Amino acid sequence: MIQTLHLAKIIVSSEIEPIFNGAILVEKNKIIQVGKKEDFGNLENYSKIIDHGESLICPGFINLHAHLLYSKTNKIDGKEGLFPWLEKLVDETSSYSEKELIESIRLGINEVISSGTTFIVENTPSSISADELSKSKLKALVGLEVFGSDDSLSTTVFESNVSILNELQNKFKNLDFTFSPHAPYDVSVSLWEKLMTWSKENNKPILTHLEESPEEKNWWKEKSGAGIRFWKKIGKLESKLKYWNNYNSGIDFLAKNNLLNKNLTATHLCNATKEDLLSLQKYNVKLIHSPRSNSYLNNGIANIKLWNELGFLWGIGTDSLASNESLDLLHEIRFALKMQDIFFQYKISAREAFNALTLNAAKIISKDNEVGSLKPALSADFLIYDIKEKSGCTYNDPYNLIIWELDNKKNLKEVWINGLQVWLAKNYITQNNC
Repeated sequence: MIQTLHLAKIIVSSEIEPIFNGAILVEKNKIIQVGKKEDFGNLENYSKIIDHGESLICPGFINLHAHLLYSKTNKIDGKEGLFPWLEKLVDETSSYSEKELIESIRLGINEVISSGTTFIVENTPSSISADELSKSKLKALVGLEVFGSDDSLSTTVFESNVSILNELQNKFKNLDFTFSPHAPYDVSVSLWEKLMTWSKENNKPILTHLEESPEEKNWWKEKSGAGIRFWKKIGKLESKLKYWNNYNSGIDFLAKNNLLNKNLTATHLCNATKEDLLSLQKYNVKLIHSPRSNSYLNNGIANIKLWNELGFLWGIGTDSLASNESLDLLHEIRFALKMQDIFFQYKISAREAFNALTLNAAKIISKDNEVGSLKPALSADFLIYDIKEKSGCTYNDPYNLIIWELDNKKNLKEVWINGLQVWLAKNYITQNNC
């Protein structure tokens, strides 16, 4: 069996201290050994050695919340908030042809890989996302978006979605699938119950948007606000008015209907109160932050300080290019750290930020036995950054180097997934051909 030994100036991962002048041994798609160069004995014994020189190797990043389907859209005006933005999103994308949707998803896939993402959690109402992801080298958990406000139709909606999911899982065995009930305000109680029961029986995460907009509380408490016009426009208002009672929040709705469990993975929560978060804490719900989208749509900033105080496991997602300027996770995490400092006078270390993009992200989706770190038996998914122009003093804190100093457009030179090089920066292609 051919083994490949990758040599680098620095190897950085979550569960080991940084290794200087290190090496990673890969066989097929798995990591066999990680350590110092001298730990591998006589290098002449290895059939293939790649010396990456003045480089840093780290695990591939995990984007926990994305909508690749909308990658073709430019940022849609979001100054009026979430629901007016949703109206504009529907207007712009509802006329997309299948060809345009495919182009949009491919654009997103190319952008995330070229900025260091090797695993993505895609939320989509379309099987086209799965089709395109299956053709790429990108690893993915695909959350099929579920909508259904009419309690009387919950069985029909649920069974239809299960049939679609099973068909996709059988067709695309290199992907993983689950359900993404869009939000508490879009899914009836009985449909939520069926989805949460399914998640327990299949040990799958359930993905949802939660407490994203300040307008949501107006809906829950008074059945008023900006959401009314949007739901009326898409013909989904009457069933909500017919079947739903008033609640203090979407989390209150889930809690009072016994719909919370440890499989729930929620994105946004920039409008969650401490009382809301305490309800989630009881069930070990996992949280995802999408700070640039939240800020762009004037939804606020999640309180990571409070998340940490309450012991939540959290990670980062970019959302879509309809509400973000890029799908680059380094840009996303840097914005998150700056906002936490400005709004809450809370500083997050570079190492914690790095973990949010790697190991902790893998734990959130129960994939830490496959990805998120560099250790034996895990998939050989890693990034190679050029650091030859970086000052030697930056090596004292490689986590800080990654989070604050590296630029994916300038420094990322290779992306490897399952032991295969899936992306090579154009400037390095030019150099290698000289």
